[in-house]
Amino acid sequence: MNNEDNKDIDRYQRRKSVLRQFYAADPDELTPEEQEWSNPILKALKSSEERYQELEPIASGGEKQIIRTFDQRLKRCVAMAYPIETKTPDDLEQFLREAQLTANLMHPNIVPVYNMGIGKSDTPFFTMELLPGDSLKDIIEKLKSGDAAYKTQYPLETLLGIYNKVCDAVAYAHSREVLHLDIKPDNIRVGQFGEVLLCDWGLAHVGLNEETHTNVEYRGLDGEVLNDMTLSGTLKGTPGFMAPEQASDGTLSSQTDIYALGAILYMILTNKLPVDGDSANEVIENTRNGKVIHPRNRHSGRPVSSSLAAVTMKALSTKPENRYRSVQKLQNDVNRFLASYPTDAEHAGIFTRLILLNQRHRKVTFWIMAFLVVLTLVVSVNLTIINHQKQIAEKNFALYKKEHQESIRISEELATLSYHTQGVRDYISAGSMIPVTEQLLAQADITPKIRQEILLQKAQMHLMLQQFNAAYNALEQLQNPGKMQQDWMELCQQYSAIKPNDYTSLRAGDLARLLNNSEIINRDMSLFMYFHHGKQTSRIVPEEHIKLAAVMLSRLNELNEPEIPSLKLSKRPQGYHLDLSHTPYSQLLITIPLVYRQNVLMPLKLYSLDISHTPISLTRDLKRMNTRELRMVGVLLKPLNTLPWTLQGMKLERVTLGKGDYSEEIIQKIRYKGIEVIEEEYER
Repeated sequence: MNNEDNKDIDRYQRRKSVLRQFYAADPDELTPEEQEWSNPILKALKSSEERYQELEPIASGGEKQIIRTFDQRLKRCVAMAYPIETKTPDDLEQFLREAQLTANLMHPNIVPVYNMGIGKSDTPFFTMELLPGDSLKDIIEKLKSGDAAYKTQYPLETLLGIYNKVCDAVAYAHSREVLHLDIKPDNIRVGQFGEVLLCDWGLAHVGLNEETHTNVEYRGLDGEVLNDMTLSGTLKGTPGFMAPEQASDGTLSSQTDIYALGAILYMILTNKLPVDGDSANEVIENTRNGKVIHPRNRHSGRPVSSSLAAVTMKALSTKPENRYRSVQKLQNDVNRFLASYPTDAEHAGIFTRLILLNQRHRKVTFWIMAFLVVLTLVVSVNLTIINHQKQIAEKNFALYKKEHQESIRISEELATLSYHTQGVRDYISAGSMIPVTEQLLAQADITPKIRQEILLQKAQMHLMLQQFNAAYNALEQLQNPGKMQQDWMELCQQYSAIKPNDYTSLRAGDLARLLNNSEIINRDMSLFMYFHHGKQTSRIVPEEHIKLAAVMLSRLNELNEPEIPSLKLSKRPQGYHLDLSHTPYSQLLITIPLVYRQNVLMPLKLYSLDISHTPISLTRDLKRMNTRELRMVGVLLKPLNTLPWTLQGMKLERVTLGKGDYSEEIIQKIRYKGIEVIEEEYER
């Protein structure tokens, strides 16, 4: 081997060593600088840089100032509060008490506190969420000034939704034995994405001193420490929103906050305070004397509902015992108004109840009124013609036969028109009315307009009975059918392919898909189709029928969901169980006035049912069910005096209620009916 070969071998060995070192390098071995740049959050925490960077002042009140601040660690803007009074340790301690109390109230509608500490110049501070949007006071002022954008954005229903969230926050605070004592529009923030936050708990009082608020489950709210802030010996609160007992240094209770909530509702309705006065002292004096101006006597540019006026006046009662017993009861009355039901506060008479019934069932009322108007017109025309014919007969007896024949012809035309106004829309007796329409269509002297209308009614009745071929034939005879009639024809073609025989019934799942098409099948048609389907079907398969029940629940509650809702039906050893808990269904009963009433869940023959935390509020929605076990935690049914009999009529063996939802008297009455009652704790 020569020298050149030796040199090549040496070069190869050196290159091999370099490559081995390169591929054996550890990728996790980073330099300190690389390590620092790859962990920026950890670097920020270790940094000695000041955490908070103050940007600009937001607000300043009597007790604290708020500054918009950037949190260097969390990289977000927060609101930082500093005390204004810093002369004594008691001033600083009172400021910190508010922070500690608020931090222990953890609720979606209560402003959260993030941090508390000692800042520059040894001044205490606490940080909280940077509150979004406007205050409720700003919104009311804009509405009062006639701002068009705010009127569009905040109709009464939206304002009552905001009010409901404020009530949720106060109800939660009461469950923690905390009174706010300074509820006012200034302390309520409303964001553009539905955020509603109740803030400024500086006057809050811990310990309601009521038998109904003795929950010891929570910790962190020490009344002996946190209540010192309200013992300064001076009157604290906001005139116009303070209850009489608060303005008179009386005993404070949950009814004190309920008074303030009543004042908030009053301002939402009227844009004004419930009491007048040229000065704060005069407002306080009028409050003590109960000089509340009835909201319907205010001129705010829009009428005030008598129902909400009654709710407001009850919440603003001078004596605490005359107000609502709890915030939830106040909320229930507001929600009954939103659902077009009479409130407990107004003691509605039969006339008011009929008006509200009309509001809940506007379509049915419209058709009844239209029927009565047309019937009256027909009867009036009929009587006029008969009277005219009678006069002619009396004047000229010789023409009696001719006039008699003419009267018969006119009577036949009137009978045809009367049938059109009364019988054709009678979907209940569709099977017997179809032959009548066929007899009318066979008459030679029928006008084209009436023929068109009778054909349309005949097609609808065939559709009610799932006779898709016959319905299509009737629709095909229409002259210039409209968009809706063309949609019906396409629907008939689609479902006649699924069910060619007009005298059989669709499967429950197929009918569910048909009824879920709300653009073609309206709510009233779906009720009648469900009614006739039940008459034609003898055998129910729960796993299939649950789809039809889900669609009917959606239509009854006017949800109009694009897809068939999925209900939680399960088969257990004892039988079928349905879980409707936390669903939006408030109505379970299908009602066709004076003809038909059935619980949509009854055909499932459920062994057990869970309706906990649903908006069901009337006992009638549970009637006509045979269920052995019922769970209804967080559901308050009315009327209470019929509840034991309703549960007995369901053939119940066991019912589970929320602890505290019903009085001991009602529970004893239920047990007297032979029903086992289980009371379950839950967070309200």
